[in-house]
Formats: sequence, C-alpha cells, structure tokens
Amino acid sequence: MAESYSIVWIDHICLFTVRCPPALFCRIPVHTIFDSCPEGNGIRAMAITRDAKYLATISDAEIQRVCIWRWTLAVETPACTLDLPKEYGFQNYLTFNPTNNKELVSNSKTQAIYYMWYEDGDILAHSAPLLTEKTFNKLVGKFSQSVFHLNLTQILSATMEGKLVVWDICRPTSSASISSGFPHIKPCKLVHLQKEGITVLTTVDSYIVTGDIRGNIKFYDRTLSIVNWYSHFKLSCIRSLSFSKTPATPPTEDTNYPPDCTLKGDLFVVRNFIIGTSDASVYHLTADGTKLEKLFVEPKDAIRAISCHPYQPLIAIGSFCGMIKVWDYEKKKYLFSRVFEKGLGVQSLTYNPEGALLGAGFTEGTVYILDAMSLESEIPEPFKYSRTSVTHISFSHDSQYMATADVSFTVAVYMVRVRNGRRVWEYLARLRSHRKSIRSVLFGVHLDSNEPRLLSLGRDRLLIEYNLLKSYKDHLEVLDIHRTDQGSYPTCMVWYPPLIKELFLLICNSGYKVKLFNSTTKMCR
Repeated sequence: MAESYSIVWIDHICLFTVRCPPALFCRIPVHTIFDSCPEGNGIRAMAITRDAKYLATISDAEIQRVCIWRWTLAVETPACTLDLPKEYGFQNYLTFNPTNNKELVSNSKTQAIYYMWYEDGDILAHSAPLLTEKTFNKLVGKFSQSVFHLNLTQILSATMEGKLVVWDICRPTSSASISSGFPHIKPCKLVHLQKEGITVLTTVDSYIVTGDIRGNIKFYDRTLSIVNWYSHFKLSCIRSLSFSKTPATPPTEDTNYPPDCTLKGDLFVVRNFIIGTSDASVYHLTADGTKLEKLFVEPKDAIRAISCHPYQPLIAIGSFCGMIKVWDYEKKKYLFSRVFEKGLGVQSLTYNPEGALLGAGFTEGTVYILDAMSLESEIPEPFKYSRTSVTHISFSHDSQYMATADVSFTVAVYMVRVRNGRRVWEYLARLRSHRKSIRSVLFGVHLDSNEPRLLSLGRDRLLIEYNLLKSYKDHLEVLDIHRTDQGSYPTCMVWYPPLIKELFLLICNSGYKVKLFNSTTKMCR
C-alpha cells in the first residue's frame, strides 16, 4: 500500500511515495516541480487531494498566488493560477474538499476564501465575503483553520476565540453555465463552540475535530454537539492532527474503547491519530485503550550550534530552547538528548579531540563540560564567569585547556588540574582582548615543545596569541598582537592542513578573500 506525501523547499516542490512494508520505511521521490515560485518567495501553504491526483499551493509572496498542479503529468507549469489581492490578508492555510477535487478553501487571520476550479477552461473562481464584527454583532476572533462541513453544503472556519463561523456554499444548478454565475459562500451563523482558542480544525469519519491552545482535543457530531474529548494528557498547544488511513477496529469483548459523553454512553470508536504540539513534540494516540505514546521531541527554537564527533559518525545539535540532541548521521538515527532548565539556550558546542567530552556554551554565559556519551555534567557546577552569550568553545590538542569567547569580546581559559588524585576542570583567567566581536578561537601546538598555543581573531582585525605558560589565576598573558586586514574584516579562521613543515593559518574576510598567514611570524604569504 502506498501513501503520497509532499515536502516543500523554498523554490521547488518534491513529492514522495512512502511504501511501508513491515519494519521498513522507504522515501522515494517520484516527482519534483522546480521553480514553482520563480520570484523565489517560497511556498506558504499546500494541500493535496485525497486521491493524490492534484496539488494546490499558495506562495509566500507579498501578492500571494494560488496554483493547482497536475503533478502526475510531465508538466512544470500549474494548471491554473490566481493572484490574491492584499486586502484578503496573508493566507496561511489551505485544504481541498475531501469529496470534490475541484473545491478548496483557504484562510488568513481575517479572511476565508472559497475556490471552485473549472477544469475545462482551467479557471479558478473564488469567493471571499468580508466578515466584520457587525456581521453577527459579536466578536468573531482571528481565523486559524477552515474545513468543509461533513454535510458538504457548508464550510467551517475556526477562530482563536473558540468560535466557528459557518458559511453556506451557494452552488449554481448543474444545468447552469459558467456565465450564469460562479459558486460563492455567505456567512450563515457564528457558533461559540468552546472557551479555548481553536488552533486545529479537521474532520474524520462522522466527527468534526478541534485542537486548542490548552492541548485539548474535542470531537463533535454533525450538529456541533460534543461527543468526546481528551484533556487529561496535559499537552501544550495543539498544532496538527493526522488520523490513520486505517479505519478503527470494531469494538469487541477484547477492545477497550472509552464511553462517549452522550446520554446513551455509546463506545467512542475513532481511528488512531498523530498529535503535533507547539513544544515540538509528536505523539501517537491509540484509541483502543486510550494509550498516548511520545514518538519524539524536536527543538522548538532555532538551532544555533552543531559539532561533529572527531572519529565517530555522531553529530551534536544545540538549540535556543536548551536542548542538545545527538544523532548518528550515517544511520540517520537519533541516539540521546538532554534538555537544560528554562533560560539556558545553547549557543556553542565543541567535542574535545578524543571525543570523550562535549563543551557547551549558553546564551546567558554559562559553560558546561559534558560527558559526550551521556550528556551528564563532568564538573560539579557549571562555570559562570560570563554575563553574555558564549559564542565559541575550543579544546587544546591534549585536552588540558579549554577556551571560550563571548559577546562581550572576552576570551576565557579553563584548565585541568589534579586534585586528590583526580583530574578536575578549573577556571584559569579571562581577558577582554578585543574591541569588536570575536570570530574564531583556536588552539594550536608549539612545534618545539608540543605545548598548546591559543589564538583569537576578532572583527577588530586583530589576531591575538596568548602565552598560556605565563598565565596564572585571573591573569591571561598576551604574547603578541597582529593586524590581519586594512579595509575588510575577518570572518573566520582555521588551521591549514599540515602538508609542509611550515604551519599556516587560513583566514577569510568580508571581501571574499582567503589569506594564508605564517603561524609563527603572522606574515601573510
């Protein structure tokens, strides 16, 4: 059995067929539509028909364009297009009528739009009646999602006030020609369905389903009477609901469906479904027995740090929400993670050369040294010697030193000491050595002594080397300072591969130039 899904990139669309034999998931791209948005604005909303024959998209441009694609044919242009006026608002949700591929509905926060596609002439007619508070003499609220009613003669638009706007679809008779008038919608009534703002609206079998800002999932019948709800899972705001393609198992003596909340108290039989929430968690709910299983948790904020393990196929990813996740990038498999307390956003990550430790810098200045395989702290208390975000972390080749840089243009150094027969990390010193943001912090090796050397590069065009041997508690000694550029400013620095005896630093600058510097004399080659 094959089910079709779609994935959207900024300027093209890729459709996949997912074939799912037991214990095997193969995502095979079957068609890609390049340049679906020639202006490069990307796709804002997308829908696919239930039979997977047609695809509809809404662009992310200032003047949004609605396109319908016959994607199964070898064509790279849409079957029809429609440019939407600005006054319709920014349309961010789109869906097909599940029983009629020629009807669609979309909505912005203030406007719902009904579409009718006349395939013969590839005409996309639309109706977008203006709705104000005077329409019902009540506060309507901002629209979230819209769907076609189960009776197929109406459209429902959910709002963040917990209300449903019911629209009547006025369709011309089948004998009428296009010139006699297009179908249109008109507001019928406003139903105050619940107290909580509705974020998700969909239909399944004989139910109209809502998800709301408090994590509740509610099921209504055709008359919008409540049938059942799930509120005891304490989920965060619901962002998506996806029901299984497989119908629910009929109740038997071995099943354990809960009773619904009607006077009859019938068994509440519904398909299994997937829940996506605003904290980037995904759950699977098995209706038989009401079993909720957390499938995975992803970062809910921006990813700001990535570090690869020095010799294993592992990659650590850190985000602003305080989550560090480690993946096996060869097997594409999630391994383990840790979520830090609220207020700690990950800004920088670096493995030490042996791959046993992971240094982590946070947005409020905290520095952790973690075990690379468990993400447990290797130090009793995190280092808190900076008041601003720690942007860079680097370890020396022998893992005896660790250096950090922060937003306040400061370089800090930590080192390993032996206390009571144990190796412990201690703070050594810090120095506000730059006048502008630090772009790189690197450790190297003195060729004559094999001792670590430390360098930093700033946007102030200064390359600074520090004397670690002459540094002591609360004093970071500077060895030398060199200017790397006159006009452009440096953006990053790495060691050039040791292909010859002479060691070089490779420095890139804002003028799109790459320079080689002798690491001893600091002269440009």
